[in-house]
Amino acid sequence: KIRHNLPLQLTTFIGREKEVEQIKKRLEKNHLVTLTGSGGIGKTRLSIQVASELLPEYPIGVWLVELAPLTDPALVPQSVCAALGVTPEGNTSALDALIDYLRAKKILLVVDNCEHLIDSCAQLCDSLLHACNDLRIITSSREALGIEGENAYRVPSLSLPDSKSGLHVIEESEAVQLFMERATTILPEFELTESNAPAIAQICQRLDGIALAIELAASRV
Repeated sequence: KIRHNLPLQLTTFIGREKEVEQIKKRLEKNHLVTLTGSGGIGKTRLSIQVASELLPEYPIGVWLVELAPLTDPALVPQSVCAALGVTPEGNTSALDALIDYLRAKKILLVVDNCEHLIDSCAQLCDSLLHACNDLRIITSSREALGIEGENAYRVPSLSLPDSKSGLHVIEESEAVQLFMERATTILPEFELTESNAPAIAQICQRLDGIALAIELAASRV
């Protein structure tokens, strides 16, 4: 049985095939890959997609550590312990307990939303990677952690069409596909036509291909 705590995605993952493959390749060569980019660009969703596609390669597990709700940098190691189900014994620190647990295991950690705890996340990843040979980590953050061995991957905006293009070109764009996917969830009979395609393309352009902004706009269709 494959072990993980990745959340079930209730909406379809749109596009990003190239990015998923690039990140997988980087993880083969680097122990730490950080997905960087502005808020709402889709770093979290992309990291979860990559992790879910890599599940077969990590039979001991793929574990998501969600740091967005955390405010105290000192609690970052405890958050990782909680995700892995590791309980420090006696006077052992959370970090030492993690190192003991992970040292001989092939595991993929996804540490999401590091930007407000960047120093603490950097220290934790640095300590774990120096001690645990088979550990791989994907982090997401608005900026890179800045530690040795890190490979920073800037997540691009979704591909955009030219609003003057024809319907077939417009519907190939990732941004428009995401808009339509979310719009038809709200309004199943909504469809992309020759007449509304340029307007939808313009909306996606004005939102710079930022996934979260497109989802919010589509929800008001």
